[in-house]
Amino acid sequence: MHARDFYDYLSRARRTLWAALRTLTDEELSRPLLPSPGARCIKDLVAHIAVVEDGWFRGDLLGAPLVAESLGRPEPRSADEYWHHHTEPLDALLTYWEAVEADTLRRWPDLDALALAGHRVWALDDAPETVSADEVLWHVMQHEVRHTAHLVQLIRLLGHTPPPLDLVFFNAR
Repeated sequence: MHARDFYDYLSRARRTLWAALRTLTDEELSRPLLPSPGARCIKDLVAHIAVVEDGWFRGDLLGAPLVAESLGRPEPRSADEYWHHHTEPLDALLTYWEAVEADTLRRWPDLDALALAGHRVWALDDAPETVSADEVLWHVMQHEVRHTAHLVQLIRLLGHTPPPLDLVFFNAR
C-alpha cells in the first residue's frame, strides 16, 4: 500500500472516530483515565495526534510554519501545556486536527517528492541519527493508528461502544 492510500484511509477513519467522540460528554472527554504524566484523557490524545502530524510534516519535513500558528494556538511552554487539554473544547481540538489534515492533503505532493528524493531529517533534536522522509510519513501514520487504538479503549472504559476503525472495514465499503 502506498503512503497516500493509507493516509486516505486514516482520513476516512477519522470522520468515524470524530463522530463517536462528539457523542461523549465534555466530562467523559476530559476524565483522566490514564495514570500518566503525559496524555491522561481523550482530549489529550486528540491534541497529541494532531500536534505530531503538524510538527513532523510541516516543521521537520517541509520547514514550514505549523498549522497551529495559523490558528493562533500558542507554542507550549511546558510539558503540562503540551500534554493537558482537558479544559479545551473538543470542537477546538477537532478544528485543529481538521486543519492539519487539510494542509497535509494540500501539501502531499511536496511530502511525496521529499520521500521519493530520499530527503532526510533529524530523528531527534539532540541526536546525530536521521530518518528518511518516507520513514517519517509512515511513522506519523503509525503513531496515529496506535493512539487511535488508545482512544477506542478509552471509549470502552467509559462504557460506550467504539466504532470499528480497522483498515479492512474501510476497504470493504
